[in-house]
Amino acid sequence: MVSLIHVSEWGKRNSMAKKKDTDFELTNLPIEAQDPEITQEDFVIKANDEDSHEQKFQTKPTTFFKDSLKRFAKNKSSVVAAGILGVLLLLSIIVPIADRNDTSQPHPEITYLEPKLFNAGTGFWDGTKAFNNIPVDVSGDPEGKNKEENWWPSPQTNENINGFVKSAVSKKKFSDLNYTDSATTYGKDGYIAFGYNKDLEDKVEYVEFETPIFEGTFDINVGNFVNVFDVYDEDKIAAIESEHYIPSDYVLGETALFFNYFSGDDVKSIQLTEYSVTHNIGSSISSKKEARINISSIIKEKTSETSFVSPYISVRLKNSLNHANTCSLIKSIVLATDSNDAVFANSFVAPSFSDATECFLREQQINAKPNPAYWSNTGEKLMHMSKVYFCDFVYDVYEAKLGVKDDISFPYASLERYRRNKWLDLKVITKQDEETGNRYIDETTFKCHILNKDKCPLVEDLTIEDFNIDYDGTISFVHAKVYQYKVFGYDSMPRFLFGTDKSGRDMLKYVFEGLRTSLLLGIITTVVCFIFGLIYGAVSGYFGGTVDLIMERFTDILSGIPWIVVMTLVIIHLGSNFITFAIALCLTGWIGTAATTRTQFYRFRGREYVLASRTLGASDARLIAKHILPNAMGTIITSAVLMVPSVIFSEATISYLGLGLKNLASLGVILSYNQTELSTNSFLLLFPSVIIALVMISFNLFGNGLRDAVNPSLKGEEE
Repeated sequence: MVSLIHVSEWGKRNSMAKKKDTDFELTNLPIEAQDPEITQEDFVIKANDEDSHEQKFQTKPTTFFKDSLKRFAKNKSSVVAAGILGVLLLLSIIVPIADRNDTSQPHPEITYLEPKLFNAGTGFWDGTKAFNNIPVDVSGDPEGKNKEENWWPSPQTNENINGFVKSAVSKKKFSDLNYTDSATTYGKDGYIAFGYNKDLEDKVEYVEFETPIFEGTFDINVGNFVNVFDVYDEDKIAAIESEHYIPSDYVLGETALFFNYFSGDDVKSIQLTEYSVTHNIGSSISSKKEARINISSIIKEKTSETSFVSPYISVRLKNSLNHANTCSLIKSIVLATDSNDAVFANSFVAPSFSDATECFLREQQINAKPNPAYWSNTGEKLMHMSKVYFCDFVYDVYEAKLGVKDDISFPYASLERYRRNKWLDLKVITKQDEETGNRYIDETTFKCHILNKDKCPLVEDLTIEDFNIDYDGTISFVHAKVYQYKVFGYDSMPRFLFGTDKSGRDMLKYVFEGLRTSLLLGIITTVVCFIFGLIYGAVSGYFGGTVDLIMERFTDILSGIPWIVVMTLVIIHLGSNFITFAIALCLTGWIGTAATTRTQFYRFRGREYVLASRTLGASDARLIAKHILPNAMGTIITSAVLMVPSVIFSEATISYLGLGLKNLASLGVILSYNQTELSTNSFLLLFPSVIIALVMISFNLFGNGLRDAVNPSLKGEEE
C-alpha cells in the first residue's frame, strides 16, 4: 500500500496557480495520506460506463413561464394559429383606421362592385364578372352578319341595355339565332302559350287570355273595325326546325276570339270567330282562311248597341274536362280601322299586339271563368319559341359604375366649385336678347377650360352648346362627359379588395370592423365568464357535499333555460346594443367553465400532495390557488379559449333571427345583412365566412397548444 505524504513546498509553489475544474485539493489531506512524490498530475478523472458513473448534470434551472413557452413553441400548428390570430387582431385595428372609406352611410353609386386586386382583364380578382346567355338586341343587324358592331341599339351610344353599359363589355361571344321559352325584351316573334292544367275543375268552361282594357267609350258607327287574329298554324310550325312545336306535356285546344265590354258591373261578350284548333287570319305564310275579320259588321249583326264602355279583345280556350294539359299558341291580335279620323284610328292601339313577345312582357293575366260573373286565376301563361341572339361576355363592373359617362346632366354648381378649386377656368355670362327677351351666353367672354386634369371630372372642355339655360335665365345643368370616379371624390379608379355590398359599403373595412366588434365582444364575454365560472366551479368542486349540491342545483336550473330565450328577453327589455348583448351572453356563458373547473377540482383535491399540504397547515385558499388550480389550468384554459369563437357564433345566430347588434358592424350582422346574396353575389358572404372559419380553427389549435403548455405535469419534458 502506498501512503500519501504532503510536501508543503509543493503546496506553496502551486497555491497561487489557477485551478482547473478537474483539480483535486491536496493540501488538506490527512498526515497519513501525505506523500511528496504525489502531484496533481497523478490524478486523472475518468468518466465512462466501465470505471465510473458520475456524469455532469445537464438540466438548467428554468421558470414555469419559460418552460410553458418552450413546450408551446414545439407545437407548430399552435404557433401558426397564434400567428393567424395575431394578424387578424392587428388587421381589425389597423384596417378600420387606415381605410378612409365611409361605411356608416350608404353609397348607391358604388353598389355591388366585385372584389378587385389586379387590373381588369387578368381573369382573377380583377373586378370583372362573367355573364352567359344574355339576350341582346341585334335590330340593327337582323340577319346577324355583323353582330359585333350592331349588337347595341346604336353604335354611337353607351346607353344601358339589359342593365349593362356598352363600354364595360369585353370578350363578347355571340350565339346563332336561337329559340327560347323565356320572355326577353329582345326576343322576336314567338307564341304565347296560354292554357290550363288537366286538374282544372270540370265546371270551369274556359280560360281566357285578355288584351289590355281601353279606358273609354267607343262608338261603332264612327269607323269600321277590322282584326288580324293569328294563332297556331300547322304550316308555320312545320316550317320551324324544332322538335317540340307546343310546350311539353300539353295538347292544343280549341280557341275563339271575343269582343268584350262593360255594361254596368257586368261584362258582356260578342263571339267573333268559331272555336277552332288553328287560325290563320291575316297571315302572310298561308291563306287557308280570309285575311281579316270585319269586327264592326259582326257586332252590328249580334247587337243593336253602338256605344261600348272599356272594350277589350280576348281569346277563350275551352276546358277539355281533365283529359289533358291543354294550351293554345297565339301569334298576334291586331285591331285596325279604316276611319279617316286619325284620333279614332289610334283608339284601339292599346288593346292590340302584333308580336307575341311584346304582349307577354306586358304581364297580362290569364283568367279562368266558370261563368261571366266569376273570375279565378287558374290559367297558365308561357312564352314559346321566341327568337333571340345570346351573348357571353366579361363585364367590368368598375368601368360601368365609375368609368367615363357620356352626356350626363351635370350640375352647374359643381362647375363653380371646380372653378374655386382652380381645377377649371370658367367664365359664363348670360345676356338677354332685346327682341325676343330670351337669354343667351355671351360667346365673346365664354370660357370653360380644364386646368387640372388629375382632379377635374370633366373629360374634355365644354362648349356653349353644352349649357342649358332655364326659362328664368339661370343655368342649372350642363351636358358633359365625365369621369364618374372623380365625381364621387376619388383621385383614381378605386379598388375594393373585398368588393362592396348593396349599400355601397367597402367590404374590406366593413368586415374588419365587424371582426373587431366580434373579437371585442368575445374577449370581454370570455374574461367575465372565465373569472366567474372559475371561482364558482372551484368553490363547488373543492368543498363538495352540501355546498356542491346547492350550487349545482342552481346551475341546473339556469342551464335548463335555452340561452337564446335568455338572450332574447334581455335584448327585448334592454335593447340590442353592445353592453346588453355582452350581459346576455354572460348570464349563462359561465356555466361551461364552472362545470369544467368543478370536474378538475374533484380530480385533484384528493391527491397526496394536497393532503400533505393540508397536514402542514395550508389554508383552503392556498390549496385552491397554489396546489389544485395550477394542475387543472390546462383543461380549463382550453375550454375558455374556445369560448371566444363560440360567442362569435352565438352572436351570428341571434343576428339571423333579427336580434343582432343595432347600428354596429359585427361578423354576424354582416352575414345576416347579406344572406340573400348567396346565389348572385357570393363574395359578400365568402369573406366574412372565411374570417369566421379562420377564427374558429385558429382558436381551436391555439387552445390545444395552450393546454399542453400550462400543464404542470409536463414540466421539463423534452418531447
